[in-house]
Amino acid sequence: MRATIETSRLILRPFESDDVDAAFTWFGNPIVMRFTPTGPDTSIEQTKARVAKYQEHQTAHGFSKWIILDRRLGRAIGDSGLLMLQEYGWIDFGFRLAQPYWGKGLATEVASVWVRAAFDDFHIDRLTAIVHPENLASIRVLEKLGFLTERRDTIMGMNSIVFSLSAKDGETDSYFRRRMSLDWTQGDLHEGLRCFHSGAFFEAHEHWESVWLAAQEPERTFLQGLIQVAAAFHHFQRGNYAGTISLLRSALGRLDRYPAVFTGIAVTPLCTAIRLWLEALETVPRTSPPPVPQLQLVAIES
Repeated sequence: MRATIETSRLILRPFESDDVDAAFTWFGNPIVMRFTPTGPDTSIEQTKARVAKYQEHQTAHGFSKWIILDRRLGRAIGDSGLLMLQEYGWIDFGFRLAQPYWGKGLATEVASVWVRAAFDDFHIDRLTAIVHPENLASIRVLEKLGFLTERRDTIMGMNSIVFSLSAKDGETDSYFRRRMSLDWTQGDLHEGLRCFHSGAFFEAHEHWESVWLAAQEPERTFLQGLIQVAAAFHHFQRGNYAGTISLLRSALGRLDRYPAVFTGIAVTPLCTAIRLWLEALETVPRTSPPPVPQLQLVAIES
């Protein structure tokens, strides 16, 4: 039975009784819970009962809603995971973050690892997610992960969009492995890599764009993310910080959906570096950004 799930920034684990006080900070927050059928918890005792139900579910099924911890600080920042909803006949998938952690790409990060765990570790065939039509942030995350809209419905008294994702259609690691066709040792891909590492970012952008034009998904979106990274650093060289920030944010939104290694490129350290750059450039007053990241090549096992 899996005890934890880890990403570059997060640790996920089953709830413990000592988590109640921390969890009440978001379960009791009306803004965080506004798109939840039950609404916010009105007392610490209500959160205590909620956590106890998650623990019972964990014991019965081996999975449940788990607490999300900031990996660096060890601080509880939200919850995510899977619940068996017997009355509806599906396994419900959800994620929720305390308000200070919105807008940092964490929802996509935690949701993507849960999808892979559901299909690859817990051997679940199908996931369902219900979302209020006004919860646009969660809808975007689900769509990035490949969830499809099934219907509009009233679920647990809430006007909802019902999304679903099956294991055979999900963008899991196995799906991405079937499409690895980029060769970074030849042609424009290699030349673009060489230019990127030498600081010739505009030239790197040009080489990769020629490949991107003929690419198919999921390589096409991946290449688009890399092209935006190169263009961002080109803008930084020219002193255009607003353009740098905009392009890096757009690139992160594309690259964050991919597994840790895709087509031989180490994605996780690149996304981490992009976040550090954004943090430096968006700080007031602005701080010096870290060195430009190198694109790390990783050998792909056949």
